[in-house]
Amino acid sequence: MANQDYAIFTDASADVALDVALNSELNFIPMPCESDGNIYECTGTDSDEKVKGFYRDIRTGSLPKTTQITPFQYEELFEPYLASGKSVVCSCLSSKLSSTFESAKLAAKNLNEKHTDAKLYAIDSIGATGAMSIIAERMLANKQKGMSAEENAADIEVFKRSIYTTVYVEDLKHLKRGGRIGAAKAALGSMLNFKPIIIITPDGAIANTTNMRGSRKAISHIAGKYAELADMTSDSPVYVCDADNEEMADVMVEELKAINPEIVIRRSKLSPIIGTHLGPESVLISFVTKEPRS
Repeated sequence: MANQDYAIFTDASADVALDVALNSELNFIPMPCESDGNIYECTGTDSDEKVKGFYRDIRTGSLPKTTQITPFQYEELFEPYLASGKSVVCSCLSSKLSSTFESAKLAAKNLNEKHTDAKLYAIDSIGATGAMSIIAERMLANKQKGMSAEENAADIEVFKRSIYTTVYVEDLKHLKRGGRIGAAKAALGSMLNFKPIIIITPDGAIANTTNMRGSRKAISHIAGKYAELADMTSDSPVYVCDADNEEMADVMVEELKAINPEIVIRRSKLSPIIGTHLGPESVLISFVTKEPRS
């Protein structure tokens, strides 16, 4: 099977830095987000201004919701590649957070039975946002090193278990709306200025690990996790993503650089796909850990 020439895809919830997204072989699967009857199409290469507009709408009362990608949509997208003999490696949003991976897996089953000269490799990233960005850059680097599609997919299945993602949430009402916390807890937390610290667990779900009082303490806590867990010799960058909160993202960057002056940081906006659930002002980091997570 000729897998040296293949396409690399990730879905638009991967908040890849715009310069990487626009100047590489990376392809994106668009993901729609509906807000007040309007469809906001996340493309993976949206400008910062477009994403900021989404968060402005949320602040004025817009109640967005995400929709899922169907198996048919995946098949429609990938069929021309496999029909021409070109394989595809595709990283999807965690199956614990979305059904997109299950749709991609079903599409892969159907397409791989139909085509024998190429193959669709669907990967559950067990991550989101910055973690998927790190995976996307790894996939690109693997291809440049000469890995086949099969080798690349196998490498990512191992690598994905060494990425840590954590975020602080500014406004508890979005977690309440998504059913993550109750109304009473949200009201009390807002009154006390609590900022929930959320992580993506090793199996790809989300969990609230603690609450910090105030944004600065939340950022210091997250930076402390980087100091404790990060593999500072890794070739992969650290991603800092913000939901239209550049000021606090700048503070995060300063704290990370104080811990590791050699750090390579990529900045990007938190996509509406995830920002819908976390709300404006959230700040997130993703990095490679010293040991696989379990």
